[in-house]
Amino acid sequence: LGVGGFKTAHPGFLTLLSAPEIPLGSRPRQKVAVKRPFYKKYPPGSSTNPINFSIGRYTISDELPKLFREANVLYWARSLLTFAYEYIDHCVANSSDTPPFHIPRLRFVEAGLALSHDHTQPGHKSKSLTMPRAGYLVEELITDDFIKYIHNMDCNPMLD
Repeated sequence: LGVGGFKTAHPGFLTLLSAPEIPLGSRPRQKVAVKRPFYKKYPPGSSTNPINFSIGRYTISDELPKLFREANVLYWARSLLTFAYEYIDHCVANSSDTPPFHIPRLRFVEAGLALSHDHTQPGHKSKSLTMPRAGYLVEELITDDFIKYIHNMDCNPMLD
């Protein structure tokens, strides 16, 4: 799907054993965007040319905190946005006048974390879980038209 400022995005499918009530994972083989953080590796002795780099992957001990932090921010951002709209709806419902302007309904993508584990070898006596070998941020794949108002590279609203 592409490369952003600090994550790569790949097409994927998500099937959960127990379908949740939220849209993400609610149907088998749901198309999703699978994202992983990366860092830019520049050739030795070269300048940090924005297009002359290769993708470096973090160790799992560095990758997981980055993914958990981003998932946690998405969780709280969505909660705060929901709270804000509930307050707006309450104020509008209890007002004798309608607002003199349109109130847009924004939303965050549905997202979750996925961890990849190595399988234990056949005949291996240990039944303990293995350590994760990679982490992924899994997001709903938006195929409809949408407007992205703010993105990670610049915090200024993209109203044009």
